[in-house]
Amino acid sequence: MLKRKVNCFWLMITGIILAACTPDTVDTNSKSESNIAKAQAPSIPEYPPMYNVEVKVCGNILAPVKDGKRCIKHNLRLWGPVEEAKLVQTGIPLAAMSAVDHQLAISSKGCYPEYSQPSDQQFYWADLLIYVNKAGKKPTIEVNKTQLSNQEIFSLINSRFSSPTIATFGGVGCEPLPVKK
Repeated sequence: MLKRKVNCFWLMITGIILAACTPDTVDTNSKSESNIAKAQAPSIPEYPPMYNVEVKVCGNILAPVKDGKRCIKHNLRLWGPVEEAKLVQTGIPLAAMSAVDHQLAISSKGCYPEYSQPSDQQFYWADLLIYVNKAGKKPTIEVNKTQLSNQEIFSLINSRFSSPTIATFGGVGCEPLPVKK
């Protein structure tokens, strides 16, 4: 009887070991888990270039003095290529006023999110009004652009909320500049 109990005990131990060493699933299609995960992952479409753009206008403008300079910074998100920025006089110079209204215009293919895809390459208004003093040198414009990766554009377009750190165009912003004939 004792011999029978010992044999049953060893049979049970052997069965437990075999069950523990047997894989839970059998790969019938000979595909690895990584291939299955890749097949289930959504593919990301190829997007046209988009840029985060910081524009810095400094010089003879009405702005607070910081580090000995008068500067205004403005952040934008633009479809590329981003080529040039310029100040366009939009106000009428009055004798009683020391400064004249100017607005920033940037050559690109439109701004995001107003343009959900690129438009024509031309100058678009940025929603930034700058007062330039009548006397003195013209202000300088510095444009720093960073191209977004395809994954960043995909995430941005598919997110419900845009980044609060990037200014969107409002009012008359992101409209094409009128063409002078």
